[in-house]
Amino acid sequence: MATDGSVPAFDAKRMPAPFRPFFLIAGLDAIIGAAVWLPSVFGIQGIGPTGISRGDWHRDVLLFGMVPAILTGFLLTALPRWTGRRAVSPLTTRLLVALWLCSRGTFLFLSHSAGLALSALLVLTLLFIAAGQVIASRDRRNLKILFLLLVFCGGNVLAAASYQVEFALRLALASIIGLVMIIGGRVVPALTVAYVESAGGRVTLDRSAVLEYTAAVVAACGFGMWIVAPQAQLTGIACALAACSQAMRAAQWNGWRSVASSTVLALHIGYGWIIVGFGLLATHIFAPASLGQAAAVHAWTIGAIGTMALAIMASMIRRHSRRAFAPSVPATSAFIAITICCLSRLLVELLPGYVAPLTGLSGTLWVVAFGLFLVAFRRIRISQI
Repeated sequence: MATDGSVPAFDAKRMPAPFRPFFLIAGLDAIIGAAVWLPSVFGIQGIGPTGISRGDWHRDVLLFGMVPAILTGFLLTALPRWTGRRAVSPLTTRLLVALWLCSRGTFLFLSHSAGLALSALLVLTLLFIAAGQVIASRDRRNLKILFLLLVFCGGNVLAAASYQVEFALRLALASIIGLVMIIGGRVVPALTVAYVESAGGRVTLDRSAVLEYTAAVVAACGFGMWIVAPQAQLTGIACALAACSQAMRAAQWNGWRSVASSTVLALHIGYGWIIVGFGLLATHIFAPASLGQAAAVHAWTIGAIGTMALAIMASMIRRHSRRAFAPSVPATSAFIAITICCLSRLLVELLPGYVAPLTGLSGTLWVVAFGLFLVAFRRIRISQI
């Protein structure tokens, strides 16, 4: 391993790895999407020829640009292992990358709505590819992933059509957090066990099937009620119960056994932000004057999605480089930066007099976090597909 902690180049001939180009463009898109909040550009009112506002750019680039890229790279790589089917061809990967690039270019230079529509087409294409593998393998366990991809695609389409935009955004965000919960429920405990055993220890996770099922049902109810009735008292109760059940679920994974591995610990922290998000949303519903909904939204977007994205991308890259738990100073620094980024953004809701500096700090740290990720794993190349 390089002395600066970067991960060595991958053996591209060893096995297909569609994640490479998608993780690269996702990292770049994450930086571009948040750069509008840096202090040096606070004066910008519109971006590009389409005149997209900073808020719309920041929201739509990250939710409908970065997230689909990460999902596509991860699922195209993970589904063959989960289903036992063949991976997609390099040509298919390149075509999907081209579609993603077209959606971003269209979004910025031609039409906001058309760019979002192309993003929805990418998600729909990913859904068809995933459905083909899941159905062919008769893998009922992954049907819920197909359902959530369909819901996310629906939210994307509604946003592209500018129809019920707030509803569409809640639909899209809930589906993404749902996917994070499913993927996290597989990756986090598995990597925790693998790390402890690689360090010479032994650990057995006592996971209750009843608790897993209950936590999933309660979270689904909480999200469903938030999508339909975001301010209802019953929604607040459901979110509070979801926070409790998810905390009990995550406690089964023995996160304290992984404190020596920044990547595995970041996975636990990222999942923890889902719990915090449910708790903050319940607090907002019961006491809207004391806390805005944005606190819960940013706990999910920056905390859960941002942290889990960095940690899952890092763990997949390391797995394919055959250095699953290799230490990396830039990667560890990225996890620290994204955590402080989320905390500083949440402080905006508590300290309204410091909106500009705290927002600027949060945006800067987001850019730093994904910049450090690209530094740590800079040997990712589209040519290595």
